Amino acid sequence: MAQVWEGTDEVLRRQVAVKLLHAHLAADATFVARFRQEAVAAARLAHPGIVSIYDTCSEDGAEAIVMELVAGPTLRQRLDEDVPIDPWQAAGLAAQVAEALDAAHRAGLVHRDIKPANVLLCGDGRAKVADFGIAKAVADADLTQPGLMVGTAKYLAPEQVRGEAVDARTDIYSLGVVLYEMLCGRPPFAAETDAATALARLQRDPLRPRQVRPGIPKALEDIVCRAMAREPDARYDSAADLRAALLAAGAPPTPAGDLTSTTIGAAPGHTVAGAPLPTAPAAAPGAARGTSPSFRQTERSWLVPTALVVLVAVALGIAGLLLGRSGAGGLFDNVRDAVGGDGGGTAAPLAIATAAPFDPSGDGRENGDLAPNIFDGDPGSAWRTEGYNDRDITRLKDGVGIILELGAAATLEQLELQSPTNDWKAVIYVADSPAGDLAGWGEPVATTANLPAGTSTVDLGGAKGQAVLIWIVDRGDARGRAPAEIQEARVLGR
Repeated sequence: MAQVWEGTDEVLRRQVAVKLLHAHLAADATFVARFRQEAVAAARLAHPGIVSIYDTCSEDGAEAIVMELVAGPTLRQRLDEDVPIDPWQAAGLAAQVAEALDAAHRAGLVHRDIKPANVLLCGDGRAKVADFGIAKAVADADLTQPGLMVGTAKYLAPEQVRGEAVDARTDIYSLGVVLYEMLCGRPPFAAETDAATALARLQRDPLRPRQVRPGIPKALEDIVCRAMAREPDARYDSAADLRAALLAAGAPPTPAGDLTSTTIGAAPGHTVAGAPLPTAPAAAPGAARGTSPSFRQTERSWLVPTALVVLVAVALGIAGLLLGRSGAGGLFDNVRDAVGGDGGGTAAPLAIATAAPFDPSGDGRENGDLAPNIFDGDPGSAWRTEGYNDRDITRLKDGVGIILELGAAATLEQLELQSPTNDWKAVIYVADSPAGDLAGWGEPVATTANLPAGTSTVDLGGAKGQAVLIWIVDRGDARGRAPAEIQEARVLGR
């Protein structure tokens, strides 16, 4: 994706990390536009466990993102030392990452590429997660590179391999894989190619951690297996739930430390000294030490038949590519065709990436600064329209609304709305992307009856798309000049 350099902010006189995109990405206008948009979204995140984004730069064909400098190694570097990590240290580290992910998920962002290289270790025992939004920028841009896989094959969730919509549970799966590798000394799936590695998780479950390394606490094994369930509905519902399970099992809480510490890796040609992981309870009696068992030692019984299955599936995928499929989605489409089915599953909350007011026939002043409140998870905050003297907004203009843009296209089943406004009415539209005027949204998928104050559910009927428009035509029964308000919006789908 990029080179990361250490730099100096000459205005604020501070050391920063500068991620400079490789030339083939910087030359793709679609990717650059999405990259900047996702950087802005990620910059909203303010959490001690998330690497802060300060700025983006565009000059002379170069595209870069400026972020917090973390003075410590990555978890990947720590794992490559081939020295086993104490199980409870691993659990404590995973709990920190889960806490950071929960903050991002509540802000509507799904990481999509949780892996050891994106977990940075500070010298005081804290962990920080890097690169929010970049995987999504790749997924949404047409980079026209056959076989491009969004994410890292070892850590992809099954729904990513199948090319389906992702949500918070996708990151939970990937974090489960990272914890598995910390506990066992190796990832749960490995094969000769990225495609074969990714496909393996669609065919079978991995060996349980205690089969690979005896002595791992049973409670941690159970947590890993649930986090890595092939079906999202079988995993933890949220990163907060995963963190709570780890702490209940005995993982140490997030270590105290200087929350203003700066961070992210060394400049090219430099080495950053390793940092200790947080202090934690001793490993369970009998925990194995030394180099972890290899795949050849622990999985010989299934390796050959699985390899044959993988080869057949990969051959089908290559055949699809030769018939003309290309781009980021092409490999996923071929994999889905090879394994069969389009995913399906029970409707679940979908990540909302951005929200923005929509007022094409007005002056556009509809409290855009309040738009993120609609998906911040806090019913105490709200987005509201401007005040209108007449409750029937259509007497003045066609209406006014707010657009919810999801993290990925999906099949949409329900829209849940929480509002203090009473007796208000909205028309709901779904599209592949936001339109500039109301006509561009096509036909509505739902028209509400007058909604009472509180929580209401609107049936979206399985409409497919990535953008949802809540188009308000009646601002409710409040007296005088009054707005319509929405405290929280949640989209459920597959």
